[in-house]
Amino acid sequence: MEAISSIRDLVNLWSTRSSLVDDLGRLCPGLKVTTPQVHKWASNGSIPAKYHFLVLMAGRQRGFSITADLIAELHAPPVEDAA
Repeated sequence: MEAISSIRDLVNLWSTRSSLVDDLGRLCPGLKVTTPQVHKWASNGSIPAKYHFLVLMAGRQRGFSITADLIAELHAPPVEDAA
């Protein structure tokens, strides 16, 4: 498996964007996430915070190496080495 270094990489763990939408819908049946929204997440490099836990759980159910730390790191601004 390749390293996940962007939100696009994270979203691309799923074979299609609609399969991610389907997984999220199964976890939270009342959730209103659409495939175009997921396309925007990848394009903008950001997943709205209210979906972070669901993406984490959906990825884990598929056996992807996703952690909360990874999701937080992918959303954090770049940090410069102070040394």
